[in-house]
Parts: sequence; C-alpha cells; structure tokens
Amino acid sequence: MAGRWAVVTGAAGGIGVAVSLQLAAQGFGVLMLDLQDGALEAGAERVRKAGGTVETMVLDAMSPPAPAAALARAEALGRVDALVNLAGGSGQRPIRTIEEMEDELWDHILALNVTSAFRFCRAFVPGMRARRHGRIVNISSTLARGRKGPVTTHGARLAYSTAKAALLGLTAQLAKDEAAHGITVNAVMPSLILAEQGSRIRDRFEALPAEQKAGMLRDFPTGRAGEAHEVAAVIGFLCSDAASYVTGTGMPVDGGFL
Repeated sequence: MAGRWAVVTGAAGGIGVAVSLQLAAQGFGVLMLDLQDGALEAGAERVRKAGGTVETMVLDAMSPPAPAAALARAEALGRVDALVNLAGGSGQRPIRTIEEMEDELWDHILALNVTSAFRFCRAFVPGMRARRHGRIVNISSTLARGRKGPVTTHGARLAYSTAKAALLGLTAQLAKDEAAHGITVNAVMPSLILAEQGSRIRDRFEALPAEQKAGMLRDFPTGRAGEAHEVAAVIGFLCSDAASYVTGTGMPVDGGFL
C-alpha cells in the first residue's frame, strides 16, 4: 500500500486513534483530522511511535469548506484510497423526552453526524471514482435501532439515534450508486465502546452508579463493553483489499447486543 493514504475524521478520540493505528499498521499513510489540536497531535505521535506514517490537520468537520480543504491536503500527500467518517457525537446534556429537544440541538447533532459525513463523501468520491478504487466507512451505532431505559452515556439520544439511522441509509444508497466504480461504502455499528482512560465515553460510563453500569453490561451476551481496537480492526478490514466484495453493510460491533 505504499503511497496510499487514508483520511480519518474525528481522529483525536479513542476510536479515532485506534483506527489510525490500525490503518497505519496495514500500510496506509494516515491523515488525521480533528478540531482538538492537542489531542490530535498526541494521537498522531502514538502512530509515529508505532512506526506509522501520519499527518494531521486541525479543522471542524461541520464547516462547509472543511472537506475540500482536507481533500487538497490529502491529494498533496498521495493517492487517497480510504475515508473513515468518525466525526460525531450526542452532546453533553442527557435528554430523555422529545419535548426537551430544542431545534438548535437537533440540527447540531444531525449536522455533526450526518451532514459532515455526506460532505466528506461528496468531496472524496469523484477522485475515487476516477481511480476506480475506494473504501468509505461511516460510523453508525447500535442506537440506530433505538434503546430503552434511561439515558446513560449518550446525551441527546433521540437526535443521535436518528442521525445514526440516517447514516445507514446514506451508506446503503451510496454503496449502490458507486459499486460499479470500484468504491465500497460500509458502516460499522458499535455499541458501548470504552477507549482508554480519559476518553469521553469511558468517563461518562465510570461516572454512572454501579448498579446502572452493571445493568448496561447485562445487556451484552459477552458480559463486557467493547474496546476501541476491536472496532478499529473491523474498520481496517473494510478498508482493505480483502473487503472488495463487501459493500452497503451496517456491521454491528457489539458483542452480540443486537
């Protein structure tokens, strides 16, 4: 894969760093994108120490000019073969009922999770189509199918579930639109994934009462939450040449939860 690059949005988070490490180990150069410059550089340094080739770019994935800027930077580095749309989130405030959901927050969650992925796909697909090769992975969630009970590690759960379900539709249709051009488009659907200490989701999980944490884990046949590297391994496969006949999927990475 010499000279082949992967672009990862939302790369400063726990899963983003794990994905960057995985793709670098597979031989990709990795362009890591995120708004958090300190965390982004710390993650990139981990990739470098592991022997990977990595560059960083600080940008807001929701900004309309961001995808074109990222594409220009990536194409200056080499051939762009993979795009991983990790940027997303559910907000900080737990919201249980629909009447609590303000328009501004709803619009923000959908823009962060869905519109950003759409814009990055729109920017990168033409080049992949011209080369007749590309791998796109969008990050959905098991929450795309909804979840009962109290709001736990997700904030604006209704908006987040809606956004993650919309990503499955984007993935399915774009996969069919671009399959004849050698581009695969897939989504992964993680459940509760605990990255390293200090990560946002782990901190939220650890702050829950012990009974609530135990109740969440009882929902998983494996009896435990997932780890960031386990999601990264699946994304690495979907970005590989071995996954050339896999497209349009929403692949759960959830320990049998769904």
